[in-house]
Amino acid sequence: MTLKLKIRLGVGLLLLLLLGLGGYALATIAFLEKGARGIEQADFDAARRAVTAFVMAGTVLGVLLLVRLPRAVVGPLHRLRADMEQVAGPGPATRVAVRKNDEIGNVAAAVNLVLGQAQDERRITLAELLVQRNRMDSLVMSLDEGLLLLDQHGDLVLANPAACNLLGETAATLLGRPAAEVARTNSLLADLLAAVAVPHPSDAVVQGPVFTIPHKTPEPHYRLTIGHIEAPGADGGPPTPAGHVLCLRNVSDFKKLDQLKSNFLATISHELKTPLASINLSLFLLQDERTDPEERQRIAAGIRDETQRLLGMVGQLIDVSRLDAGAGIQLNVRALALADVVAYATGIVRPQLEDKQLQLELRLPPDLPAVHGDVEKTSWVLINLLANAIRYSPAGAPLVIQAVPWGEMVQLSVRDQGPGIAREHHKRIFQRFAGVPGAPGQGPSPGSSGLGLSISREFIAAQGGQLWVESQPPAGSCFLFTLPVAG
Repeated sequence: MTLKLKIRLGVGLLLLLLLGLGGYALATIAFLEKGARGIEQADFDAARRAVTAFVMAGTVLGVLLLVRLPRAVVGPLHRLRADMEQVAGPGPATRVAVRKNDEIGNVAAAVNLVLGQAQDERRITLAELLVQRNRMDSLVMSLDEGLLLLDQHGDLVLANPAACNLLGETAATLLGRPAAEVARTNSLLADLLAAVAVPHPSDAVVQGPVFTIPHKTPEPHYRLTIGHIEAPGADGGPPTPAGHVLCLRNVSDFKKLDQLKSNFLATISHELKTPLASINLSLFLLQDERTDPEERQRIAAGIRDETQRLLGMVGQLIDVSRLDAGAGIQLNVRALALADVVAYATGIVRPQLEDKQLQLELRLPPDLPAVHGDVEKTSWVLINLLANAIRYSPAGAPLVIQAVPWGEMVQLSVRDQGPGIAREHHKRIFQRFAGVPGAPGQGPSPGSSGLGLSISREFIAAQGGQLWVESQPPAGSCFLFTLPVAG
């Protein structure tokens, strides 16, 4: 029975009793008004009993309605509220009990429907949060930068593998412990905390000092970056500090690049000073009237050579500045014969070959196909490779230039009998300012700006080819590059 029907039945019964009592009273009054005769005491007693019965029945029914009706209406609501509080609490209940098929039961069913939808959305949200968390964990754990997270109490709550490796600690010995406690036995962490303690703007990412890691070989350089975590303030107030993020980024390559640039500046200063001093001295001799004409010609030839050397170095610097500015490489691509390029390049370096008495050997097949490339840039690359080979070759050693078809490309190589280049330097020598090491583990050799091979690789790559080295000390070096066959 529904709650509405219960209320209607109770009120209907009470109304029916009231109507019966009122009707009986009205009928009695009407009977008396007509001048009823012969009324006896028994009639008065019967009327009194009837009225009393009506009054008692109405009273009992009223009391029952007064007691039961609120309980029938409010009781299910109280049970519904208790069930909803149980569902909202930390217990295992997830649904409201539907006890009867009445209005309260309908409300409970509707609440269960809403709770089911909310649980479905919660499960979806939790799944998304878990996916995002796993992604973030994977990202943090795979970083090659050391990452430490301190909470507002100074406890270590996160340390990725890179940070554990740098600190020489395991995650189990770091997480959950106060950073100050760990720093008592870990000097690197103590230095990091000292950098955090330095006053700095709370809303900025601070670039800290550079640290070296002594227990790593070779000692790498790591720059500290300090980030600040803030929690929203209570009742819309100002944010409160919630910890720090310490990031250790490997800047060893930048340190090496700075050192290489310093070496480059020292080398280029020496390289510029030497020809300028030679030109200055030569000009002084030319101004001397005692210098005979033949000697003047020799001095003028020396000035021309030194000037060409200066122009070559300035040209390299211009090429590098153009590449850094994103201007690209201007090419005049056409079909060309590598035999002509080899003839031109060897003619340029012929005096150097003769000076060291090197035995030049050309291995160029007569049916070598033409290639698609820029004559000027390709000649520049070959001259640079020959100059390096001559510089490192011992006197009287053979020097081989070979060209062979290589699929849809033509491969040209320059092989010398120098000291060779260790495998760990094969990639580095094509970096700017690195140059070819004079000996394993050394920097650019004297007289080298460290730009030639870097520019050469750029030139060859712009023409659709590749430039690489094959070498192993002490068996000499072989520099090779490819160019596409002219279609």
